[in-house]
Amino acid sequence: MADAIDSPTPPPAPAPGGSKLVPALLALNLLVVAALLAVFLLRGGATGAPVAAAAGAAHGREGAAAPPGPTIKLADFIVHLRDTDADRYARVTFDVEVATEEDRTRLTPLVPRVRDAFIAYLSDRTVEELRGSDAIARTKAALSERLGALAAGVEIRALYITDLVIQ
Repeated sequence: MADAIDSPTPPPAPAPGGSKLVPALLALNLLVVAALLAVFLLRGGATGAPVAAAAGAAHGREGAAAPPGPTIKLADFIVHLRDTDADRYARVTFDVEVATEEDRTRLTPLVPRVRDAFIAYLSDRTVEELRGSDAIARTKAALSERLGALAAGVEIRALYITDLVIQ
C-alpha cells in the first residue's frame, strides 16, 4: 500500500496522430470571418446604409430618412422671462434646417421677422414653461408653427435648439 502512494502513475501517452478536427474548425472559422469582413468592406460597410436610405427617399419609399438640408444659424436670443419673483433671463440659440439652398436664400431676408416673433414668444414664457424636455418640445412646436407662418413659401424641415441657458 505504501508503494502505491510513493510511485506516481505516469500520464497516459497521447494517441498517435492526434485529432485534426480542432485545427480544421479553426481554419473554417477564420475563413468565414474573413469572407464576412470582405463583404462588409466591399459593400461600403456602415456608409452604405445611409446612401441606400437616401436613394429610397429619392424614389419616394416611405420610412427612409432624407439627408440633412442646409441650415441657417440664428444669432443668440437673450430674453427677459416673465417672472414676478425675480429677474430671470434665457439665452437660446436656434438652427433652422431647410430643404434646399434656394429655400435658405428665401429665408435669409426673413430672419429679422423670425427673430421678432421668437423674442415675443419667449419673453412671454416663465421659467417653468421652459424647463424639461416636454417644455422644450412644446416650445419648439410653437416656434415651428410661427416660423411656418412667417416663411410660407419656404420648406422648413426642422427647428433645432442648439443652446439653452436659463439664469
